[in-house]
Amino acid sequence: MRPLGHLALLLAWLCCWSTATLAHEERPTGAAPSVGVAERLGQYIPEDVVLADEEGRPLNLRQILTLPTILVPVYYSCPNACNLLLGRLAQVLPQVGLQAGRDYQVVTVSFDERETPDLARRKHHDFSTALAGGFPPQHWHFLTGGQDAIAKLMEAIGFGFQRQGDGFQHPMVLVALSPSGKITRYLYGGSPLAFDIAMAAVEAAGDRPGLSVTRALAFCYTYDPQGQRYVFNLMRVAGAAVLLGILLFVVFLWVGGRRRRRRQAANHKRSTP
Repeated sequence: MRPLGHLALLLAWLCCWSTATLAHEERPTGAAPSVGVAERLGQYIPEDVVLADEEGRPLNLRQILTLPTILVPVYYSCPNACNLLLGRLAQVLPQVGLQAGRDYQVVTVSFDERETPDLARRKHHDFSTALAGGFPPQHWHFLTGGQDAIAKLMEAIGFGFQRQGDGFQHPMVLVALSPSGKITRYLYGGSPLAFDIAMAAVEAAGDRPGLSVTRALAFCYTYDPQGQRYVFNLMRVAGAAVLLGILLFVVFLWVGGRRRRRRQAANHKRSTP
């Protein structure tokens, strides 16, 4: 087989490997539990989820998903966990390293249908103040909604919660969405890291242009569902290095062969009377 044939074969194998990896990551995992998360990776947010913004204006969630989005399901009157999560976000969002409004946005949604846009507006003000100018507050939305819209959205992302007295039992999770409304990643826990948010936003960007340096960095990391964070993928990087070495060797052989044939042709031409 010619060197270029080897090159085409290796590139085809790499494309198949990447496709198989994505297909494995995007497999949904079943019905939503009463309290907890059933991941819906690869599925899409419904097109008819209408919520309300901080001023009470109707807002179709899919219409604002023009950027990679970090969705934050909470309830605003939560006395502890939800407010701690939002406070943590106010700390880490200025450290993410991506440009809000261009590379990603954050959307917080209350899953308590009793909460009002007025409460959402006050929470927006409180946590925007905590950002201390490190993140544009207009790119962090605080939304509310009616029971049907909330139920549809929470079922779509596999978020199970249960009312308990005046509060709720619920998981702590962030959900990364692509600009087309596709669910691409779940980040668990009440203390998300700036790096994990950045990687999730880059993954959610999908086939959008730009972010080339960050995407190259994202290739070196994969999400560990047990450790619930991004970790350096030594096998992927080593495999890519081996492939790159083989490709460079094939190109070296091809270029060297062309040069050798040119020298032989030139020598033959000079030796011919």
